[in-house]
Amino acid sequence: MQWMHCLAVTGLLLENTKSFRWMQGKAFEPAELLQSLLLPAAKHVHLDVQRVATRCLGLFGLLERKPSEELIKQLRLSFVKGPSPISIMACKALLDLAMWHGPQEVDKAMGQDLSSRLKDHDIVSCTVQMSDTNGDLNFGLLDLLFAGLERDDWVKSADADEHESVQAVIGEGFAKILLLSENYPSIPSSLHPLLLAKLIGLYFSDETKELQRLRQCLSVFFEHYPSLSNTHKRCVSKAFISVMRSIWPGITGNAGGSPLMVSNMRKHAVQASRFMLQMMQAPLYTIETKTVDENGIEGLPENLDGSVQPSNDFENGEEGLAVRIATEVANFHVKKKAAEKSYIIALCRILVLLHFRLPEQGAIKLMRRLLNRVAESVSTEKELVKELKRMADRLKAADKHPDQDLSLDEANTILGRLELDLNLDLDNSTEVAPTPAPRSTRPPRSRRRVRHEESSSDDENSHASVAPTNPGIMSTRSQRASKTAALTKMTANRAMKINDLDEEASEVTSEEDSGESDQSSE
Repeated sequence: MQWMHCLAVTGLLLENTKSFRWMQGKAFEPAELLQSLLLPAAKHVHLDVQRVATRCLGLFGLLERKPSEELIKQLRLSFVKGPSPISIMACKALLDLAMWHGPQEVDKAMGQDLSSRLKDHDIVSCTVQMSDTNGDLNFGLLDLLFAGLERDDWVKSADADEHESVQAVIGEGFAKILLLSENYPSIPSSLHPLLLAKLIGLYFSDETKELQRLRQCLSVFFEHYPSLSNTHKRCVSKAFISVMRSIWPGITGNAGGSPLMVSNMRKHAVQASRFMLQMMQAPLYTIETKTVDENGIEGLPENLDGSVQPSNDFENGEEGLAVRIATEVANFHVKKKAAEKSYIIALCRILVLLHFRLPEQGAIKLMRRLLNRVAESVSTEKELVKELKRMADRLKAADKHPDQDLSLDEANTILGRLELDLNLDLDNSTEVAPTPAPRSTRPPRSRRRVRHEESSSDDENSHASVAPTNPGIMSTRSQRASKTAALTKMTANRAMKINDLDEEASEVTSEEDSGESDQSSE
């Protein structure tokens, strides 16, 4: 009880203090407060004492010019090893310190250079073994918080209806960093797509359905984030492929599981792709005048002479996302697995929904070149090929100089600005191949008909034969033909017999007539 009372008074003082200057020269120095009260209380056996002491440590760190090493170490240790209530409080304190001092200053307080895996721009590789007490202190603060989003036992132990969860706190913190990224220049902008991709993955994950506070926070965040600036739209474009690869089963080592599980994962991935498409197409809060022609191509207002000034803003628009998707599809091998085939089909269904602005002539020409390779990858999907053909027609109509090809240097410049790698074949045609003809539904010929045609081929007078379409009708006609042939043969034999009898009768008659003539002559 004395611990709680003392910590409550200390917390009240820290909340209402703007600086430690008032404590200088007093009987109780800030360092003594940290070493004698806050750090021992954070290691107390009682969980309530630990929780309140952890909160006071966060308030103490905000008043320091630079965060102290002992304070940061204790907060990180409480975050990793503490129970759920202690981890939640430590997580809030670390996020506040990261946004106040900057994550680099917090990492410098550890007295050593901390490595970071977030620079790899890969969601799969950004994992930290939080169960290792010694190893968790060797990574940066953002890596540690990022790993906290993937810790399963926090989700299982937290009651989403009545209590907070560590995932919800971290998600809210990352959403605040992204939403107000201009206020945190110390956080590298190269990390924004990775953090955004993780938040989108959490929003469409079955594991966070019960975390209502997190989902509500992310819903508000996604509603406003893409409309604040073009830089945010560029971040969405960069995160698109990472999100799809992390969710789609069978891609980048994702475990599929049962057919039902695979179906649900694909459903979530398709929903996420449509959701990100809506974010890319959401209008900015700043009103900009645009023109839309009859082909649905958006552009800026034209000059008085009717010309359109070229633009290089494709990184922030739908053009950049279209080139990213087309490059992703073109980089797949000719022989694709079932998961890869369904993956690129889902990407192409998003690709045909994107629009190009008239000033982005370079992106239009590059996309015309890439569409042919995209259509070859999904050549078995007739309806999708038709959609790609219509998209190619729209791009050709938007191309101010359709006869002029894009040079290799210009194409590599566009791909370089998008941080993409693709081996371009500029000799390839810009025209999308026509839709393949439908396969014949005519049934194969039967053996009896083949034999019949082989036997009738020797007959020079036979010029054509009617192909039966039903085996039952064919057998009936063959039976009728055999009966007709038998009747014809019987009729012919009967006629021959009649002719033979007539001849015999005529011969007898002639013999009788000749005998009568001989008798009369005598």
